[in-house]
Amino acid sequence: MPVHLNAVGRAQCAVCAADLRAASFDVAVHTGFPRTAESLAILLAGRDVPVVVIPEFGDVHLGIFEGQPVRDYRAWRRTRAASARPPGGESRIDALARYVVGADRLLRLDGRSVLAVLHDVPIRFIANAAHGDDPIDGPVASIANAEVRRFVRGSLTAALEVMRDRVAAATSAPR
Repeated sequence: MPVHLNAVGRAQCAVCAADLRAASFDVAVHTGFPRTAESLAILLAGRDVPVVVIPEFGDVHLGIFEGQPVRDYRAWRRTRAASARPPGGESRIDALARYVVGADRLLRLDGRSVLAVLHDVPIRFIANAAHGDDPIDGPVASIANAEVRRFVRGSLTAALEVMRDRVAAATSAPR
């Protein structure tokens, strides 16, 4: 079931839009989720900016935990390796591999300044990797709604390499 922005989310986006009003963007990105498209529309406030959907940046597929309180998934996750998959879902390594594809697509976009509206997990994984930390278990543990994170091309490129290395290490390790 699609999740849309509520009044709080729209208000958060309006505040963020005011902060970004002076910035110019060559291209804008959102995930395949309606909430990110709605957020981006508020942030762009009628500007004529090409929009690209990068579905690979979508949320982690939680399987049996979809629609359940997030604390249930987090409790399950705490006692398992990053490669563990909840029944019907994907592991954090699976999600990271998908985010690698998304980050690669993002870097290939034609534009110097890109506005990307993503959810907490891909931003967190990229932020950790950009500082050379483990993307999954690094020090950035959460991203607030409507929080702006700026990445220059060089740091995003470096983050992509750290993320690729983490996926490669996890997928080549004996199980």
